[in-house]
Amino acid sequence: MKALRILLVVMAAWVAWAGEGWRRPFALYGPDQGLPSGGIMCIAQDADGFIWLGTEHGLLRYEGGRCSRWTRDQGLPSDHVEHLFALKDGGLWVSTAQGLVRFRNGQVEPTRFAGEEGFPGLRAMAEDPFGRLWVATRKGLFLQSQGLDFVRHPRAPAGEALALANGRAGTMLVGTDLGLTSFTPYGIGETWTEAQGLPKGGAALVGEDGTGRLWVCSGRTLVVKEAGAARFSDQSRLMKAAATPFGAFFKDRDGALWLSTLKGALRLNGTEASLLDESAGLPMRWVGEVFRDREDGLWILGTTIARLQGEDRVWNHPLSTGSSGELVWSILRHPQGDLLVGTDDGVIRMMASGNRRIPGTEGCRINGMTVDRSGVLWMVGATGPALWLRPDEGRARVAPLGALGTGLNSVMTDASGQVWAGHVRQGILRWNPGEKRLIQVVGPDGKRAKTLCAFQIREDASGRLWVASTLGLHLREKGGGWRLFTEQDGLLPFGLHGLAFLPDGSAWIHPIEPQGIMRIRIDRDKVTVLDRRHAGQGLSSDLVYAVGVDPLGRTWVTTDQGFDCLDTQVHVGRRQGIISEDCNLLALLPERDRIWVGTSAGLVRYEAHVDEPKLVGPVPHILQVTLGDRLIEGPATSLGSIQPEQATLGFRVAVPTYQHEGQLKLQVRMVGLQESWRDLEAPVTRYSHLPGASYRFEARAAQPNGSFGPPVSLSFKVLPAWWGTWWARSLWGLAGLGFILLIVRLRVAKLARRKAELEIQVEERTWELQNRNQELTDALGKVKQLSGLLPICASCKKIRDDRGYWNQLEHYFSEHTEVGFSHGICPECADTLYPGARSRRARQSSEPER
Repeated sequence: MKALRILLVVMAAWVAWAGEGWRRPFALYGPDQGLPSGGIMCIAQDADGFIWLGTEHGLLRYEGGRCSRWTRDQGLPSDHVEHLFALKDGGLWVSTAQGLVRFRNGQVEPTRFAGEEGFPGLRAMAEDPFGRLWVATRKGLFLQSQGLDFVRHPRAPAGEALALANGRAGTMLVGTDLGLTSFTPYGIGETWTEAQGLPKGGAALVGEDGTGRLWVCSGRTLVVKEAGAARFSDQSRLMKAAATPFGAFFKDRDGALWLSTLKGALRLNGTEASLLDESAGLPMRWVGEVFRDREDGLWILGTTIARLQGEDRVWNHPLSTGSSGELVWSILRHPQGDLLVGTDDGVIRMMASGNRRIPGTEGCRINGMTVDRSGVLWMVGATGPALWLRPDEGRARVAPLGALGTGLNSVMTDASGQVWAGHVRQGILRWNPGEKRLIQVVGPDGKRAKTLCAFQIREDASGRLWVASTLGLHLREKGGGWRLFTEQDGLLPFGLHGLAFLPDGSAWIHPIEPQGIMRIRIDRDKVTVLDRRHAGQGLSSDLVYAVGVDPLGRTWVTTDQGFDCLDTQVHVGRRQGIISEDCNLLALLPERDRIWVGTSAGLVRYEAHVDEPKLVGPVPHILQVTLGDRLIEGPATSLGSIQPEQATLGFRVAVPTYQHEGQLKLQVRMVGLQESWRDLEAPVTRYSHLPGASYRFEARAAQPNGSFGPPVSLSFKVLPAWWGTWWARSLWGLAGLGFILLIVRLRVAKLARRKAELEIQVEERTWELQNRNQELTDALGKVKQLSGLLPICASCKKIRDDRGYWNQLEHYFSEHTEVGFSHGICPECADTLYPGARSRRARQSSEPER
């Protein structure tokens, strides 16, 4: 219901402002998005939210920036797709030049028409309350009996079936070349013919709007029947051109009907009618079909395909007839209700009856405006003199403000009726009615600067005046003096451009330099910083041009990249269709349900809903999986087991949302390989040579400045290579165990052999030791026999044995030891026994031989 109320408000605004120079922004789709340049015949949206297009070159699924195609090569009866109808449980009915098929999960299923050898030629499709498909063909009206089988409708009206439509309370409307017939869920209702006011050519196009009115069109004839009326009345005056051949009525969510014509799309809502054509921004002349998706995006099919940008909220007005729009510097709501727009070429008064430039302001740049208590409109500009427009005058004139009346940035009227102005060099000025001139209140002091440029002047709820200037923030207490707050007091450096008050008494301020915005509170001499915002924190850029608070307390900020709402995560920029992202300084007027923004190319109006819907994270879809050289089309929830030679996987992901196309944030991860999410720049990701294990591929998406929605996942298991299987691991384990046992046995055998060798060596060494011990024992025994004192003769040297006999020395030792003797004579004894013998031998040896 909330969405319907919002749509009703938007559509009402559409009717009220259409034709007054306001233009709707459209985005064109073509080869850059993977779509053909032309030849698009029909459009539908499936249960998952994807947009499908029937073309002369096959069936296309648009996936945001690219598309997938199905043709005769994939099983379609023909490449020429003429009609599409989405099934509630998923899939599509696809009507081609050569047959009707049901397309579901990438599979093409042909239909059968009882009693017809060939395809009878489809003209229209509709589904009744029982889920059965009705088909209007060149050979009559057919009804789905079951599955893919169709039979002739048993109560088909006379004539050639031309059109089908759904009415209220389950009614089915069938248009023929003879008239119009309604079918209730339980039988035939009413029949109308030319006698009841239908066109002569029959009911080529049929529709029922939300108020119960029946609309019938044939060529340039348009008739309508009020609910309960007996006849149709002619409304052909509403048509600027004939209806598009083979077109249809499209029933919008608010109950209005769209009729495709050769000069735009005609919108019929009760007694109101409006035309969306080239003058309203439609980038094509003739319209083949109108369609609205689930995000309230309006699609127009014609010579190309276009989608309305900005969710039906953005309106652009160039304020000029040339190719480039006017520069808008100030916006003011006049107490009488008109909107005043200050431009480089004067002030434009925008009224319900039309727009006109205030005479006398031509060629003047208007940077600020105010209406004082006497009803005088003040218009000031930084490059020229200030202008006045009195209530009783029709032409503006130069205001007699004295020497300071030229070069004014801003002007405002406080609660007491006093007029204040900001000068480009001389600071803060006040209008003195008695002296009929502006007087300087705060000017350059010569210490900080030789000039003082005052920009925006605002009065808070307590009557204090706040002035943003090149030196900082000037504040004047009610009835008191002025004080300057600068960087030393906690403000941002380099001066301020503007400010805006919040309901709690705090204020947003934005500096001259690109530093975002700051929220402060000032209590006497103390500045308290409450909040700071930079790009990415609700701001699209740090270069802020204006900040404003609407009556609901929402903060709106204009930048060099469009404008933002800090409280509802709304960003409006080029992708939302504004005429220019380059907003102008202080050119912002937030109202309860409309935000007015001045840009370098004209005026932007944004329909701000009272209850802005929060951005909901969209759900992505895994459309395609590549397993090695094998391609699998989605949807799929599990891939089962994958052979190791196919363990290189690729995934193609798409998000079926077109509201913020190109701004979505997409993340993926492979659970089992990585636990953290990573950003995906392109909708395709690839994982090479995954090892054997269980995995789960996950993807999630988020709207700009929004939180992520629920992830979509796909589970699978990569089988290990043969050497990693359980039986291979078992064999490897057994082989390893056998090898270990063999090593152990070889080691044990070697140790046994070594033990035996050592035992033999020990035995041999033991035997040798025993022999040596015996020898030593014997030797020691003998040594013991000779030990002690030996009685020996002092003269003849005989030794007395144990028996008391005296033995020669040689005889004694020979018996008690193993010592033998050889006898000789020492020189001393020789000289004693044989005197002179040694000297004679020496002489004989020295004589020469003869």
